[in-house]
Amino acid sequence: MVFEILGYSGIKVTAIIIELLNIGLLSGLLYLYTKSYRQIKIGFTVGLILFAIMLLIKSITTIGFLIVDSDALIGHPVYIGGIIEVIALVILLKITYDY
Repeated sequence: MVFEILGYSGIKVTAIIIELLNIGLLSGLLYLYTKSYRQIKIGFTVGLILFAIMLLIKSITTIGFLIVDSDALIGHPVYIGGIIEVIALVILLKITYDY
């Protein structure tokens, strides 16, 4: 039996949850980067802010495509890519928070 919520397959629901987790982590990074930029105004911090904004846009559009295109079969690369992004963002958030 295939896991379904509101007509979406289990893999789509899982991919949406992963992207929501990415949005939460990116929001945390964006908060830390803007807080840091207010203290020390350097170009590196602006680059980090832009990096976080671009990944945030990617995650939001991915959720939009997953919700709108309900007939398309989502592949495992999107699912695995989301998991890898979560792990990378957790590492980046920890490093950013510590330093």
